[in-house]
Order: sequence, then structure tokens, then C-alpha cells
Amino acid sequence: MKIMRLFTLPAVALALALSAAPAATAAPAAAATTTTTVHIVAANGGTTVHASVGDIVQVDLTAMRDYTVTWYWYAPVATTAAVLARTAGTADPNGDSHATFTASTAGTSDVTAIGRCVPDPRTICPPFTVLWKVTVVVS
Repeated sequence: MKIMRLFTLPAVALALALSAAPAATAAPAAAATTTTTVHIVAANGGTTVHASVGDIVQVDLTAMRDYTVTWYWYAPVATTAAVLARTAGTADPNGDSHATFTASTAGTSDVTAIGRCVPDPRTICPPFTVLWKVTVVVS
């Protein structure tokens, strides 16, 4: 009888301790979010591109050769920063430019870049700049 009491007391104490401990709850599974990268290049100029909220919009423009001049691109910008927030933007020494945007909210924004002329030796640039533009619709 004494032996039974020795085994019963620790078992009861363990059961009480476990019942007093807070129950472990499983955290709800996070919703799977998929981010898509929408890649835009110079050939997309003048078109409309679609993206979803949360998508990354990557713009890569290469310098454009035209007879005796080369058009160097300034880094692209968005006309509506609330729709497309620029997270990076560079203009390379070779005339290429790049920009990364995050589609923050639903709406429409143009992405534009200005091309400036770099002439060959003994030539001159025309008296204008080049405007490149793509319309991005975020839904």
C-alpha cells in the first residue's frame, strides 16, 4: 500500500502541473504571398503594362544609337509615386538606366525617362530630347 502511494503522489502532481500550464496554441498559417516581377524594357515604350498590388516593376533601358548620336537615358521615374514607389534608380556611364518600383496601391501611373544626346566626334546633337513612356495599371 505504501508503494502505491509513492507512485500515485508524483503522478497526481504531474497531472496538476500539466493542467495548470497554458495550452500551446498553433499560430495561424501566414497567407502565402507571391510577388511577381514585371520586367519593362525600351521596346515597351508607348504601351500599357498591367501589374498587381505588391508586384515589383523592373525597368531596364539600354542606350539607343541613332545615326551619329547615342541617346543616354536618365533613371526612369513614376508620375504617381503613391501607385509606383521607386526603390532604386540608376543611370550607367554607358547610357543604360535602371529603376525598380513597388506597386503600392491600385491605380495608374506613367513611368517616364528622358534621353539625352551624346554625339559622335565632329557631329552635333539635334535640339531636342527624347521622352520614353510606359503606362502601368496596378490592380
